[in-house]
Amino acid sequence: MRLQVKMKNAKECRIELPFPDLSVKYNNGYAPSLKVKEGDEIPLDVLDPEDVRKSLKVGSLKGYLENGWIEEILEEPKAEDKIILSKTNSINELDIKVEQKQLDVPTTTILPEVAKVDSIKMVENKQITDLNKVFSYEDFCKLDHFLKIRFIKESQNIDLLKDILGKTTSNQFKNNIELRLSQIK
Repeated sequence: MRLQVKMKNAKECRIELPFPDLSVKYNNGYAPSLKVKEGDEIPLDVLDPEDVRKSLKVGSLKGYLENGWIEEILEEPKAEDKIILSKTNSINELDIKVEQKQLDVPTTTILPEVAKVDSIKMVENKQITDLNKVFSYEDFCKLDHFLKIRFIKESQNIDLLKDILGKTTSNQFKNNIELRLSQIK
């Protein structure tokens, strides 16, 4: 039997699941209680088999299994078994499957999308870091967010601020521009 921690302990928002009734025993006598991170397998092979049996019957393993916090790992077929299964299929069956997959793929939708991508013009959008180089709304758009706010707070150009106010969609910029215009007047 192999068990894995499935999800976090939602009640306490932990990323580790504690198992107070299970402990890892070291040679020097130190035996800390087991804690397993989400997604990790519970190391049942290093635990005392009797402790695991008791925990599955009445302890933390039973409770976590019932709540869905841990789950049993089901064995997958070995790689050797998969190879043997694939060798048993005949070549004709594989050819039919490949032909069916090829027929299902639409090829006409690829060409128009390529044509659309070619028709898009690449606009060079260099970042501006000098506030003295902002003379239009387009220049304003080339600033990063914090420089835009700084520009609004320091600008004396009423016409440019009104132009930006009319074109921007950001409520934060609109509010800051209205405040700045009221301070300038």
